Amino acid sequence: MILAICGFVGCASNGNVVSVRQIESDKPVVLRMRKDRTFIHSLLYPLSFEFKKNDKREIYYFESSYFAKHDELCPGTGECWLKSENQNDNLTYSYKKFYGGVLFTIENNDTIQTHLYKYYKKIIKENKDTIHVSLKEFNNHFKYIIDNFFEGDSIYLHFHDHKRWIDVPLRITFK
Repeated sequence: MILAICGFVGCASNGNVVSVRQIESDKPVVLRMRKDRTFIHSLLYPLSFEFKKNDKREIYYFESSYFAKHDELCPGTGECWLKSENQNDNLTYSYKKFYGGVLFTIENNDTIQTHLYKYYKKIIKENKDTIHVSLKEFNNHFKYIIDNFFEGDSIYLHFHDHKRWIDVPLRITFK
């Protein structure tokens, strides 16, 4: 009985060790063309967070695990990354910004390709391999893509204190 209570208290104290909040990113959405230039291969959607520690231990951000709700995007969505604004992943008592993004492989999704056709034509016309679309423009014009393919995704943020893991699950907001 005492062991169960100690385990519960230990888990409960880990729940408030790190505070996390998603913030609005100022980075663009990046669309990348396939090498054979037949489709837009990927969409990099920017994510930004602020983290702080609520404990005297030395705690640092380690990595994240991203979970896409949409089956077609999930196997290709293997890359989600975050980096601190000052290249130091140790947390402090005040919020520290971490910037990054999630890479969606979209080349096999006809619906998303149809919605992004205007940008496909622009990439071809300008003879580029990528195009940057402001986040505000993307969110305003592609609400259908966000609502039907991205919204509902989640991320597990993994922190460490040199002895144990501190995992923080979070539902991502794309608006």
